[in-house]
Parts: sequence; C-alpha cells; structure tokens
Amino acid sequence: MSKYRHIHIVTLAASLIMPSSAFAWGAKGHQIVALIAEAHLDASTREKIKAMLPKNDTLAKASIWPDEVRKALPQMNPLHYVDIPRGATTYDRERDCPQRNCIVEAVTWYLNVLKSTDSPLAEKHIALDYLVHLVGDLHLPLHVGFLDDLGGTKTKVTFQGKGEMGELPTTSLFTHM
Repeated sequence: MSKYRHIHIVTLAASLIMPSSAFAWGAKGHQIVALIAEAHLDASTREKIKAMLPKNDTLAKASIWPDEVRKALPQMNPLHYVDIPRGATTYDRERDCPQRNCIVEAVTWYLNVLKSTDSPLAEKHIALDYLVHLVGDLHLPLHVGFLDDLGGTKTKVTFQGKGEMGELPTTSLFTHM
C-alpha cells in the first residue's frame, strides 16, 4: 500500500468518526489549519512554498481561495467532498469516485502537480491553494459523508434556529466551540 493511499484511508476514517459539531468552520478554520501546517514545515519546504505563492501571500490566505471562487467555478465543487455508501468501511475509487472528481482524488492529483518538475508555476500555485484547503475540508465530517443523506446535509439539527446542517452559517459552530 502506498504511503499516500494509507494517509487517505486514515483521513477518511478519522473524518467519519469526528463529532458533527466540528463541521462548519469557514475561512477562519481553513486559515488555522494552514497556520498549523506552516508551523510544521522545515525550512526547505517553507522556501519552496514561498516561491510558489504570489508576493506577500501566505498559506493562510491561499487556503480560503478555493471557497472564494466556488460560485465562479462550480465545476470544481465536487472536489470538496466525497460521498460513500453507508456501511462501507473503506474508500473505493471505482465505487465512490469513478470520474476522479472528488476530494480524495483531488488531493492525490494536486500533490502530483506540486511534486512534478514539469508543472508550470501558475499550476503549482493553484494546486497549493487547493491542497491546503482540501486538507482542511477532509477534517470536516460533511465533506466525507454518506450517499443516502446527501453527505449529511439533510441531517436534522438545531443550532441558532437553523434546522438542517446545510442551512447553518459556515462559521457558527466554529466560533461557538
């Protein structure tokens, strides 16, 4: 089993068991994930990332760009999540993401873009933005969910007068934790 396949399986399993109150964190949550990642980079990796980002840009700023452009690029929306059948114990690409347009496959693809010596700088910049963002998304239960409940978006909850997970303000739960 490849190193990345193992990471994907562990991340998928962790995402499925996380408490649902942690799902909505919006820009602040993505920026925090990016800051934590940045704090764990070695000097060489930090310099490579700095070279990929526009002048005076940061990983924290890069982490929110994919959500900022979602309305303009709706074809990218499936890259933010994956839905699997209830009762499935593993991710199966042929079953869960046959067109390879889900979060698990996107993480692999963007990692390969970043590792490639042939990828243009602009492509690496976009790949970095998406990768740091999607790693944050993977830690949100609604981004790895079940087919029969639309990824949890139809799960009934009550929080600040809202009745479905998909209706909650994106930062409400995060700011009240």
